[in-house]
Amino acid sequence: MYSVLNGGFTTRHPKTYRMSRPNGLTNYVLLIIRTSGKFDIDGAHYSVNPGQALILAPNTPYAYGNAKGEYIDDWLHFMPADASVFELTYPMINRPFPIGNTELFTFMIKQVLWENSYTDVSFAAENIDLLLTVMFNHLLAAFNEPETSLVKPFSKELKQIRLDLQNTPSDRHSIEKYSAKLGISKSYFQHLYTDLFGISFQQDVIKQRIECAKFIISTTDLPLEQVAEICGYSSEVHFYRQFKQMTSITPAKFRKIGR
Repeated sequence: MYSVLNGGFTTRHPKTYRMSRPNGLTNYVLLIIRTSGKFDIDGAHYSVNPGQALILAPNTPYAYGNAKGEYIDDWLHFMPADASVFELTYPMINRPFPIGNTELFTFMIKQVLWENSYTDVSFAAENIDLLLTVMFNHLLAAFNEPETSLVKPFSKELKQIRLDLQNTPSDRHSIEKYSAKLGISKSYFQHLYTDLFGISFQQDVIKQRIECAKFIISTTDLPLEQVAEICGYSSEVHFYRQFKQMTSITPAKFRKIGR
């Protein structure tokens, strides 16, 4: 269980600003860092960059700011019901670490604050616990992930493109379209996509279409030619060929086995 004290998002502080808490606070502080800055945490010194997070433990002396320009962060003051269990589960305490996609955490902080302020008391505590558990799990995953994987170029955009492949298999998904959208060459797009997902873009398009077809075949009685069309195939023969290449059986046999 968590109790949320207060919080904010996209909070801006001027160049001359420096937050200092010589004795720390009696609660935990989560910071999602959006600009460069300097942190002093219990005698340790850190230089931070945009796209990092920090969870400060209670009673930890700290100070921070950005002498070269404004400092911006999202923040949340909270307390878990059992601090020892929290720190055992989430050991990334009192040291900044890269998180990549700050927008995800901004969204979740906003939602936590909304639940804390406006949701019916019958549901608010449970909703907040679930949201914070998800958020801290994402932070833990980022903390445990090698830093190099977090800064791969266009990783956020490529992940969204992959969701598009999954959600709209009937659309025409091409390297030309997406590389132009990102403003990069086709060969560089292919390199980035394969490096991030371990599969080429063309093969992933086929994979997502076949996965969609398998789901439709196993859960509906739609004719196979209609399944092919829904999954982006203009030729039923082409659909049958790729389905068998991916699954080693025909769509008709797959349906029969699933019944």
